[in-house]
Order: sequence, then structure tokens, then C-alpha cells
Amino acid sequence: MIFGWIIYPKTNSRKDTNGNTDIHPFCTKWPIMGNNNAQGNIMIQIAIYGKGGIGKSTSSANISYSLADKGKKVIQIGCDPKHDSTRALIQGREQQTVLSYIRSTPPYDRKLGDIVLDGVKGIKCVEAGGPEPGIGCAGRGILSTFETLKRLGLDDMDFDVKIYDVLGDVVCGGFAVPLRNEYADGVYLVTSGEFMSVYAANNILRGIKNFDKGTPRVAGIILNCRGIENEYETVKRFADAVDLPIVARIPRSKLFAEAEAAGKTVMEMFPDSDVAKELGKISDDILSIMDGRSKPFDSKPLNDAQLNQFAKGDAVSKDRRIDTIDTGISCRACARTPKGKVTTEGNILVSCATAGAVYGCSSVTDSVVIVHGPRSCAHIMSSLKNISEIIRGSGRMGNLQSMRIVSTDIDDTVSVFGGAGLLEEKLRDVVMEGQKNIFIVTSCIPGIIGDNTIDVVNAICLEHPDIYFRVVEADGNVTGDWNDGFLESADALLDMVDDSVKPRNDTVNILAERYFFRRDENKDEKVFELFSPYGIKVNCRFMYESSMDEIRKFRLGRMNYIVENDSGSLKIAKLVNEKLGVPIDTEPLPVGMTEYKRFAEKIGKEFGIEEKAAKIAAEEENRYLSEIRKIKPRLKGKKVLIECKYTLDIDWLIELILDLGMEIAVVDLGVAHQRKENEGLSESRYRSSGINFKPVYSLGDILSDIKEYDPDIVLSDSAQMEIENIYCTTYSRPGTGMNSMLDYAQKLGDMMRVPKTEGWRNI
Repeated sequence: MIFGWIIYPKTNSRKDTNGNTDIHPFCTKWPIMGNNNAQGNIMIQIAIYGKGGIGKSTSSANISYSLADKGKKVIQIGCDPKHDSTRALIQGREQQTVLSYIRSTPPYDRKLGDIVLDGVKGIKCVEAGGPEPGIGCAGRGILSTFETLKRLGLDDMDFDVKIYDVLGDVVCGGFAVPLRNEYADGVYLVTSGEFMSVYAANNILRGIKNFDKGTPRVAGIILNCRGIENEYETVKRFADAVDLPIVARIPRSKLFAEAEAAGKTVMEMFPDSDVAKELGKISDDILSIMDGRSKPFDSKPLNDAQLNQFAKGDAVSKDRRIDTIDTGISCRACARTPKGKVTTEGNILVSCATAGAVYGCSSVTDSVVIVHGPRSCAHIMSSLKNISEIIRGSGRMGNLQSMRIVSTDIDDTVSVFGGAGLLEEKLRDVVMEGQKNIFIVTSCIPGIIGDNTIDVVNAICLEHPDIYFRVVEADGNVTGDWNDGFLESADALLDMVDDSVKPRNDTVNILAERYFFRRDENKDEKVFELFSPYGIKVNCRFMYESSMDEIRKFRLGRMNYIVENDSGSLKIAKLVNEKLGVPIDTEPLPVGMTEYKRFAEKIGKEFGIEEKAAKIAAEEENRYLSEIRKIKPRLKGKKVLIECKYTLDIDWLIELILDLGMEIAVVDLGVAHQRKENEGLSESRYRSSGINFKPVYSLGDILSDIKEYDPDIVLSDSAQMEIENIYCTTYSRPGTGMNSMLDYAQKLGDMMRVPKTEGWRNI
């Protein structure tokens, strides 16, 4: 493990000019043709920018046709809310936009083929679309489009050229996405001789300059003539001022209207025309860049004073002391959108992905977590963590994980000005405090406005190579719910694992331990008590409470155990197995005698101590039965109703009740057992034993069963019920091993010694 690197999740390694693989996460100045497609061939990505209505969609479609006609595999992605970029390539057919598709189609039903149409010459066509006019943010729509295309596998398709047709009136965070290094190898500016068109082109150059740090990417200017006086001379003055060539001079022509009426491009309908010849110069220029015969240019936009000179017709000064802000932040080429980003239409989020990611990252005991979001969000997340830690009863109030969560305190002004400055300030504060391990988790607002969080962190990281930084782009409810964020943080932590560490025969890891509202005393110690009789040490309690060193040395564990087998824990286990290839026992740690004996047998076989494990299991069983015999007289024959609303596995509870000689009247199964994702997880080994398992849908159903079966005791995993002349108490899956089971049995026995209804209620 090399300290000081920002390790981004699932970032593909790339090759330098000598063919050597380089996984360094900072931006490296790759050759302009550093992008490989799914087949390993050279691919170029071209962005066509210009003012709205200037003709960039028409130019883009004709360029795509020309390249395809020359044997290239092309995809054109329209990034204009008008979604008319590819119309001439699909003969005027209606195309489903990505944003309308996201809105109408659940995440699990989405397919790439639904939004990628086949056009003429085999050109693939995509339209981003946009929100309703006056509602929402079209720039954010572009971000969502690119995230969706990536998640559905567009990057795995084989192309020679990707063409992005992008609105250039406003170069905001969303519309600027194709300007970023991971998307555009070359940028063409479409303009006419009108000043506002030239102004937009210059604005785009400013946007490119803000993203580029020494990598030339401006391919040139496309002059789409409007027939105004001295048009070529005007654009030539601008081109000379910004040191760019005019690649093509497209004349004003009726051929465009005729081709559009026929649902075709000029290149297809009038291939021998003068217009087609000029358009062909652009495709030739792209091929020249691909072949290395020519190179793009640096972005040299005019500042306000120079634009003033240009507008007046004066000579433009070459003084390049431009008035735009250079943050010194490196590019985003090494960043990747987290895998599995989903929208959450139709779902009610109890807590967002940012909260889950913060919860997971803060489990690293020697780290600090910066929430790049509003102070209120960080406060709520810290409070939730604080409550769960106090209820856990850790006894280490001075080292609560919740005390290591801080915020960038962003407000609504960042929607206009961005949050990079606030994040940089907070990072420097945390570094000055002496923190050596820093996690940065993004909330909704940075995700919506396209804040370059990774760029800011990269710049600070370069200044402090001895400090570990890690960005988790959770983006609030844009990514999903609490569990999605928790999984993203687990993915980030696993990137820290040192693959050179070898497993030890006497060491294990614990995965996905939770302590939400657990009331067991000394629950932490019970995990160690479970393994210590076998001479086995616990190395890393992953996602619960571990140091950076313990996570880095994760591979010391010979075997990995999950505490519970709920869907969230199983996802963590699957992720660990996929990323590290380590063995995982997906049965939960034992609660109850049956589970304990099975656990002891597995430990014996796995660690080659069968005889020792059998002896320990026998001793534990004798101790368990001895304690049960003491409690049994108070409970024998009592009738029990179990409400199981959220808990999937209650076999331990059923086993305990039967061992105590009690009678189970009915088990009411609630919402958790009726969810599709929990199918198979909630099956009990007692299903065929004659116990009445009954689905219920409301509190009324439960009260009706209480009236029908008249139980002596009601056990619930939700709210504490208070019913006259019936003992009522709650339950949750206790800590591992025998002690927690016996503690709960003692609680039930003690309950028989107190009145069914407290005396003060009779007053």
C-alpha cells in the first residue's frame, strides 16, 4: 500500500507512451489518443460546441455520417435539451431520450438498447433530452445521462469515434461534462460571424481552459456562415486572436433544408455538393488527429478587455493575463462514477446514501469524515451515529466515531458559485489539525451541480503525499438509500487492503457488524468470547470499528464471518468476495444451541481442531441446559404470540421458547417477510414443525390474533405493546454465543415475577 494516493473505485488502469501499465490515480498527461474502446482499439471522443441554433446539430450529424461512410464505427450523443441532434441520422424517427427513459422506467428494467438507436450507416444514436421548460436543471440532466449510459454499459461497446453535440450558451457544471478530459479528446467550436456566436465560442474556450492543465484539446473552429457582411473576415480575426484554425467554412445553402425535409444529412443526400466537401474537411481533420498527423491546440480564450477590442473591430491585444480564475486543480480524468448509481423513483428513503457512506467511513477509528454538504445534513448523520454508539454502551465517550464527522457547511449559494472553495478550506483545516486519514463524502448538492470534488482533493493530496485521502461520491438520494451509500463506503475501504499480506492460521475477520439500537451490555466482548476458546483472534471488524492498519491487513484473516444474514450484510459479503477473492461464511454468527454446535463443527474443520471444537461445544451445551433448567419452572406451559415485523431470522427465539417448555400460539410475520428481496432469507427450519406462521399486514391483525389466541406473553420486534393481563416485551437478535441467549431467557423468567400490569396504572 502506497500512502498519499487517492484510490478511486474501479478505475481502469491505462498505459503510458511506453506501453507500461500505470495505476497512479493522479492525472497523467496521456497522449491525446489514450482512450481504448471495448476491443482495445484506439478511440477518439469529439465534442461539438456552439451557441444554440448555430448549426452544431446539423454539423454533428453530417460529421458522423462522413466518418461512418469512411468505415468508422460512430456513436453520436445529443446533449441539447431540444433532443434533435440525431434526427437526420434516424430518418426523422422518434427517439426515446435518456431523461424521459429514467423517469418512466424503474432501474431494474433499464436496458441500453432502449435508448441507443441504430441510424444510417450503422451509426448509434443517443439523445439526452431535458426537463420541462422552467422546471429542474438541464445541466444536471446531462450528468444523469452520462451516469446512466456508463452504468448500462455504453463504455463496453466498440466504437472508433464518439461525437458529443453540446449546447454551448451556458457552460455550467452539467453542460461542461463533455469538456472534461475523460470525455473529450478534441473540441470543435461552431460559430458564425455574429458577435453573440463568437462570444459563446470564447466562453467555451474559457470552460476548456478551466478543465485543462497542459493537455491541448481544441481541434479548431467550424464557420457556419449566415450570409452576413464580412463574415469570414470577422471569424478569421477571432480565430487568429485565439490561435486556432478555421477547419471548415460551410456556406449558407438551401440543401440543408431539403435534406432535413427528407430526414437525411447533406452528406447522404448531396454527397458531391460544395457543402458536403466542406463538411468532409471536418471528418478528415478528425481522422488526421486519430492518425497522429495533426494535434489539437491549447485553449487561449480572450479576456473581457480583448473581447471588447474584438467587438469594436480594433486590433486584439495578445496580452494573456486573463481574468478567469485558475484554481490550480488537476483534471478529473482519473475519476469514475461509482458503479451502481441508481435513481430512486417511487421509493420513500428513510435515509440517503450520503448518511450510509458517512456511517461506513466513520467506522475507521483513526480517520475523520468530511461531509461535503449542508451543516444540517452532517448534524443529523452525526447524531444518528452518536445515538447508536451511546446505546451500544461502548464506554469510550471520548472516542465516539460521531465526533470525527465534520461538514463543509455549504448553502444554496454553491448552486451558483460551486462548493470547491469551501471544500478546499475544510480540507486544509483538517490537515492542519494533524489528521492523517481523511474521507470526503458528497451529498446531494455537489452531485446536482457537478462539483469537482475529486479535483479539489487531488490538488490537496499532491501537497500532502503523507496523508491518505479518499472521496466517496454518494451524492445523497441521487445515488440511492442508506444501504447504497454504506455499500459504496465498503467498496472504498476495500481498496485500502494490502494484497501482499498473507493469512494467519489463528486469525479471522468479522464483516458487516451492526450496532443500531442494540441494548446488549458488553456486546463487543461477546464477539471475542465466541472465538477465544478456540485460540482464534479477531483481526478486523470490517464496517464496524477498525483502524486503517487493521483494514490494510485484512488478509491476515484466514476466514471471514458475517454477523447476520440480512440482505445488506450479504451484499457486503459478496462485495468482499468479488474484490478480494477471500473465503466467506455466509451463515450468521451463532445464536442458540443449534447454531452454536454447527458453528463449532465448522470451526473444527476449517482450523483442523475437530476434537477441541467438539469438546468446547459439549461444554457449552451442558452449561446452556443447566441454566435453562433453572428458569424453566417459571415459564413452562405459558402460551406465546410472536410478532415478527422486521426480523428475518427468529429460529433462535423459537428454539429458546421451546427449550423453556413454552407453547407458541402463532408467529405473525410482518412487512420484512413479504419483501421480494428477502425471499429465501426468511425461511425457518420450524416451518414443518406444526407452528402456525401467519402473514399479517397491520396492527389490527395482530390485535385480532391476541384476542383469538389469548396468549400469556406477547413478544414483539417493533413497538412495546401494553395489553391488560398479558405480559409484553420486545426482542431483537441478541449477541453471539450462549451468554446472550441465557440473558434473554433470564429476562423472560424474571418477567413472571412482576405484575402483568404495573400498579400505578390502576390508580
